[in-house]
Amino acid sequence: MKARSERPPAEDSTARAAAPVRRRAAPETPSGTVVRAVDPRSLQRLQGRAGNAAVSGLVTRRTAATAGPDGGLAVQRDTNSTSGVVSQAPVRHVEWTGDPVSMANALRDLLLSGDVERIALSLGMLWVRGMVDTLRMLKLDAGAYAAVTSAAPFTANARLMAALDVVEGRSPQPTADVPADQAVELRAMHDVPDWPRIIGPQARPAVLLPDPDRTPDPVLSDPRYYAALYDAIRRNRALAGQYLLRAVKARPADRVPGGFVYVGPSHKGDRPAGLDAPDPRRKAVNEALWRELGVGEGTQASVNTWDSAKFSFGPGFAATGLLRRVMDNLARSGSDVLPVLRNAGLIYENNQWYVVDPDTRSVASGAAALDVLSKDVGLIGTFLDTAGDPASRRQWMEAEWQAMRSAGGAAAVPDQVVRNWPVDLVVFVAHCVHWGGTTWKDWDSAAPPDLFHVVRRQAAHVPRRTDDPRILTALSARTFLGFSGGLLPNALRLRGRDPGPLPADWSSAFAGAVALPVSDKPLVAHVIEATEESSGPKGADQ
Repeated sequence: MKARSERPPAEDSTARAAAPVRRRAAPETPSGTVVRAVDPRSLQRLQGRAGNAAVSGLVTRRTAATAGPDGGLAVQRDTNSTSGVVSQAPVRHVEWTGDPVSMANALRDLLLSGDVERIALSLGMLWVRGMVDTLRMLKLDAGAYAAVTSAAPFTANARLMAALDVVEGRSPQPTADVPADQAVELRAMHDVPDWPRIIGPQARPAVLLPDPDRTPDPVLSDPRYYAALYDAIRRNRALAGQYLLRAVKARPADRVPGGFVYVGPSHKGDRPAGLDAPDPRRKAVNEALWRELGVGEGTQASVNTWDSAKFSFGPGFAATGLLRRVMDNLARSGSDVLPVLRNAGLIYENNQWYVVDPDTRSVASGAAALDVLSKDVGLIGTFLDTAGDPASRRQWMEAEWQAMRSAGGAAAVPDQVVRNWPVDLVVFVAHCVHWGGTTWKDWDSAAPPDLFHVVRRQAAHVPRRTDDPRILTALSARTFLGFSGGLLPNALRLRGRDPGPLPADWSSAFAGAVALPVSDKPLVAHVIEATEESSGPKGADQ
């Protein structure tokens, strides 16, 4: 089972003081150890208030000597007594480790000694949230999961079987052995995939009368249900892998609001099947575009939340741009990616983003949804988890290439462009199209445009300095200079145009020119004049 470090569920990190639990007088052993008999319901109420930490340090004994008068669990704290009152060695459950991943690993290790009874006992001492989350992590090891969940001590526990129903996607069946508050929690966890209908865009407005064709659901009217639903979504995000996200500070001069960036490993051989084409030149263009945009823009496991797009995933697909089309492609193909994101509280539906905000117990949409997404580390981790799974990563790539090849996409290169332009110039213009502002309709010509003309035209659509729109931001300049294997700096070098200070008469002349800064303090830039043409560098294939 893949072990990942998680953030602990809130039930353990924000434990509240437990209400007093009524107890019978506790007998005392000859060694002076006090043994308290706690009935299961009292223990569960204590867990409900204080979380899994409520049973930390308890020792359970399966003996008549320590059984409660009502047959409940007999527990004692921190005892090592082996006096005659105790007829067998104590059975110590595995205490809650702080997160479901390490808890699942600890229980799995017990299988090496065949101690299934202790595993079931340890799971049974958890609050239902911990039960479900630990079982989900244990399920990553199919053999261990099957051995634990089929064992008699497990199947004899009604709470464990109800938790198993949730993990397996079955509706937990109410029984007398599962208290009402825990039944609500289990139902909420089961209902997470259906949150769009319950609290999201498909929810029935509260002002409407009840649906006469449906029997009222008492669980949905329980005030604890909705709190448990939001908490279940929060915990699903907490189960995502942890990634070393790098924080990017805000840079107002570059119009950078700040956020996170992560670039994960690439995987050799990752390419969509759609790159292949009967025409060798079209195939060469497709492959060059994928190297530039499908790999060069970032690996599939890449995330940016620091720029004006708020969230970009994979090779530069922005949530305000082509990522929307990618999501539609995933939906049409019935992708396995979307249920994972939905369980973490995110959907894209009817041209709109919707994201659950567990902190405010609300569902944000549009720009507000992207604000939540860009800051939620667990939700970002869920996206990255899908890119780490080979099958899901393949689905992402195919959906992305379809988006790039569709109308307005960077790979929707006109036939006459494919036939007549140098491949490196095709790639440069395609990257401009991917950036936004122009489309291939603007460049559909058999005659290749001059490279400097492309830069001047695209510069009107990218971030520039507010005090002088002829000067690009440093970030925009770096972006241009990196396109198509450095095609632009190579052309400037052929012209003998090294970067330097702006000309002395810059303020009074140079209308229509473009300055690409390589340094802000002092300002050092490449300057492309209004009518200047490149030296016509030959394409790589000419």
